[in-house]
Amino acid sequence: MSVHLIGQELRGTWIARNSLNNKETLAAAMDSLAANNFNVVYINAWSRGYPLWQSEVFKSYTGVSIDPIFGKRDILAEAIAEGHKRGLHVEAWFEYGFVGGWTGNQPVGGKGPIFNAKPDWVAKKIDGTEMDNSNFYWMIHTHKDVQDFLIALTTEVSRNYDIDGIELDRIRYSSLLYGYDSYTDSLYRLENNGNPPPQQYNDTSWIRWRANKLNDFMERTYDSIKAVNSHVNVSNAPSLYSSSSYTAYNDYCQDWVWWVNNNKVDNVQVQSYVGSSSSFQAILNYLGTLIPDKSKVFPAFALKPNGNPISNSEVINFITTTRTRGYNGNSIWYFTDLATYFSDLKSTVYAQKTHPPYTIAEWREFYKILPFSDTTNAIRTGNWIKSTIFGFDGASYYTNNQLPSKVEYYLDVPAEGYYEVYAFNVVASNRNDSAIYKVFDKNGIEHQVLVNQTISDYRRWIKLGDYLLSKGRNKVISISNENLASSKNLSADAIMISLNRRLSPDVVLSNKEESSLQIKKKDNSEFGLKSYPNPFNNSTKIHFTIFDLEPIQIRIYNTIGQQVFTEIFNPTNLGEQSFSLEKFSVSGGVYFFEVVQKQNRETLKIVMIK
Repeated sequence: MSVHLIGQELRGTWIARNSLNNKETLAAAMDSLAANNFNVVYINAWSRGYPLWQSEVFKSYTGVSIDPIFGKRDILAEAIAEGHKRGLHVEAWFEYGFVGGWTGNQPVGGKGPIFNAKPDWVAKKIDGTEMDNSNFYWMIHTHKDVQDFLIALTTEVSRNYDIDGIELDRIRYSSLLYGYDSYTDSLYRLENNGNPPPQQYNDTSWIRWRANKLNDFMERTYDSIKAVNSHVNVSNAPSLYSSSSYTAYNDYCQDWVWWVNNNKVDNVQVQSYVGSSSSFQAILNYLGTLIPDKSKVFPAFALKPNGNPISNSEVINFITTTRTRGYNGNSIWYFTDLATYFSDLKSTVYAQKTHPPYTIAEWREFYKILPFSDTTNAIRTGNWIKSTIFGFDGASYYTNNQLPSKVEYYLDVPAEGYYEVYAFNVVASNRNDSAIYKVFDKNGIEHQVLVNQTISDYRRWIKLGDYLLSKGRNKVISISNENLASSKNLSADAIMISLNRRLSPDVVLSNKEESSLQIKKKDNSEFGLKSYPNPFNNSTKIHFTIFDLEPIQIRIYNTIGQQVFTEIFNPTNLGEQSFSLEKFSVSGGVYFFEVVQKQNRETLKIVMIK
């Protein structure tokens, strides 16, 4: 009998756009997945030619920072807050890959915002047409600028968000008919003695050439993401349509087996579209001939292949078949199809919680929520009035300016480290548009953060910042009605902290029986980077503070993680330092200025205008 060890199993699912229409729907999705013992969520992040986060990279190309239907929201930030508050791993799902636009969200004749800015990026078929059978326009796969653009999007997410992973998708051709644009034609001729691409679109050497270009892209993308944050799990979602042939490569030039075997992806969620466990077993048997290392492969399946729902018992058979074949978990799509399966899954194969096998058990376990109702730790003074507007766990509260009123929040911080600090923002038209939250870090330094309590898109969890907190009971946040206008009210509700694994990857349980915690110390690691002017033209001056006379390294990176400047100097005094950046000989755009001293580093975004 096969024995499956609970504790190392992927249980993932994809949350697509139809669960992102409002914050409450997204929150409910995360809560239900955690309650039913799933552990990884792939959240739609690059979709139909738009980012679903507030992207400076995309804005620099198009003037738009997010899909306009989401207004001022940041879907990725919301998903991280809602997922991490329940210990879920959240991966940014770049669903549409090389797809740059869709006719369904554009005016008649429109192809997408990136093509408005870069009309020469549109991929073409052998007959000269551009749109595929799903009304998508694809970007040219071989074009270096296109590849750099996509890499810049992934590294922006890796740099700015405490994301657990990035899952790439549609890193393939729409069909073998594509690859006949002028850029690819010229590149092929350059590398093939002046010969044009074969008119036989399924020519084996032509498939191989195109697949190699996608391999090169995956290699650059993987290396770029890891250079920014080595702890991000880089995965991909290729498909396997047959139990006897390498369909992704043969039909779409997608050589994902090469990615796995050459360590240019951490793991793959191989998608299949079959309706019976026997057919799924045949897929797994063939999968084993392609990738012998089963630790890097997670079989994935649709709950409704070709629109036909799989029975509950068969879904359980899919999971047990996966286990008996030696694979460590599944990803199942989509979240919206899972509701009728949750009960049976939790009572059988998903009866216990577990964690993904490629990470430690406690990776996402350092989080705390303090509800407003906990008056022992959310200490109120003054006049707080119950509101008809719901907060995190019931009625929210507000105050006016009639009496001095204040709330001080004390949290039992589980370990020393950098935490994302959140407030549950209750909004209304008569609330304060610049509520002052005070956050207190490990060193007792007070940081003031202004929060708008009037804009609907800013409701629910809003991040106040990343702060170093010490272990134990500490005052983390306070909010008061000081300087509140007579016509306004001030909301107060729950707060939350979640360990930032991008900044504190080394926090571990050193002794699980005693539940003692440790972290590599990062005392005096905040340099307080700031610059003026920023944006700048020819020169800018960066100011920062040091507490050590060890050598300082200055580095500057572009948006795709390439280092464009470096300099080392030895400081002669402690305290404030300044660095003048003059005649910076690069093109205009967004860059990242990094200060490194011993194990401490801090990054500042700078914008050069030319």
